Formats: sequence, structure tokens, C-alpha cells
Amino acid sequence: MNYAQITSLILSIFAALIAIVAIAKLTKFSKVSKTFFEGKQAASLEDFIINQSKKINELAAQANYIEQAIKDLREIQKDSIQKIGLVRYNPFADNGGNLSFSMALLDAKNNGVVITSMHGREQNRIYSKPIIQGKSEFTLTTEEEKAITSSKIINS
Repeated sequence: MNYAQITSLILSIFAALIAIVAIAKLTKFSKVSKTFFEGKQAASLEDFIINQSKKINELAAQANYIEQAIKDLREIQKDSIQKIGLVRYNPFADNGGNLSFSMALLDAKNNGVVITSMHGREQNRIYSKPIIQGKSEFTLTTEEEKAITSSKIINS
């Protein structure tokens, strides 16, 4: 045998091996595609793909809407009451119990109101003072200041 015949034989064996591997892969793909496409025609498969594409687009639009709604809610939430501070005390020595209180209701920027209820033997007085960035234009009592500084974030 000469060199050309040996080379030809090696190439033939190599080609046969490649053909066997290709046939095996084609058989495997054929089984998978037969299972996937079983009972489906090309037109119904095309409709299925188009419907799935529409559903994906609808879900993407819904996700964008929900994301924007969450951003809007976060902005609105900044102005809602987020912190509450409460101080109970007895302003009068002759009156028993801590029936008076000062309560601070503040947003994320420490804006809001402090409400004070002064309980006496004959009457009860309620005062409110606006709070802007933790301060008030009105003079605050020690208890009102303590209610502001002790306010804690709710729902955390």
C-alpha cells in the first residue's frame, strides 16, 4: 500500500466516525423535536410563539407600571407620619398619676406636630404646636422636646 492509499483509508475512517456522531446527534435532536412539536402544526406553533411574545410584553409593561407606582409611594411616604414619640408626666404636684402627655408625630424630615394634653383636677387642656425640621416657632416645654427627640420610627 502506498502513501496515498493509507491517507485515503485514514480519511475514510475519520469521515465515517464523523458521520456516525452526526447521525447520533441528529437522532437525539429528532426525538427531542418530536416530543416538543408532537401534535402541533407549524401554524399553531407560530400562534403559540406570538401569544407568548405578547404575554411577555404585557408582563414587562406591568412590571414598569408597578416599579413606577412603588417610586411614587416612596415619595408620598416621606410626607407621612413615620415617627412617634410619647412622654407621660405629672405637671402638678397635688394631682396623682402621669395623666398628662406630650406626643410628637413626625415625618421622615422631622416635620409634623407635637400635641400636649395637660390634665388637671378641674380641667384638661390640649395644645398643639407645628414642628418643622425638629424645631417649632413656639416655645417647647421640656416634655415636648423630649417627645420629639425620643420619637422612633414606626412599622420597622
